[in-house]
Amino acid sequence: MPLPNKPFYFIRHGETDWNKSNIIMGSIDIPLNDLGIAQSEKAALILKKEKFDTIISSPRIRALKTAQVIAEQVKIHKPIIINEQIMEREWGDAEGKSHDPTKCLFNDQDTPRGAETFSAFTKRVLKAVSLILLEYNCPLIVSHGGVFKVLADSLGYKNLQAANCSPFLFKPSENLWLVQNLANERL
Repeated sequence: MPLPNKPFYFIRHGETDWNKSNIIMGSIDIPLNDLGIAQSEKAALILKKEKFDTIISSPRIRALKTAQVIAEQVKIHKPIIINEQIMEREWGDAEGKSHDPTKCLFNDQDTPRGAETFSAFTKRVLKAVSLILLEYNCPLIVSHGGVFKVLADSLGYKNLQAANCSPFLFKPSENLWLVQNLANERL
């Protein structure tokens, strides 16, 4: 499903203790650690200079707290919109465990027992973001690393990853989407 040709901002949530330990969270609600809160505050300083009209967040506490810190710092006076369709992939039996480096996280063949397949996850994310873009002019989406991976892959950026709390601008152009890491340079 192609995304509507409208710009949007995206930020992965701040760091959690499980991020730091390379443990798969998926649907488990893990809070930000102190560094994750500081990252959210730093990202808010970058995002203050940008022009987004609303914040849409995953309901997971790590994303929602990131969104709340940003909204407070940027002084967005609209409520944060919660969207369950932009939650991280359900990882089934892999949740709470370290990532197995012998397995690919992003294919259907290595799907852990009880997990959402990568193709189903991709379909869910692209549909959700498409609907968000149809409803809002230029939103900031606060979500997860897997959601970023789906978006980047679908737009032709197969090896692009998002560090915790690194804000991005996704902007359509004539032949491709430009993806700009606002903390660094255009990718």
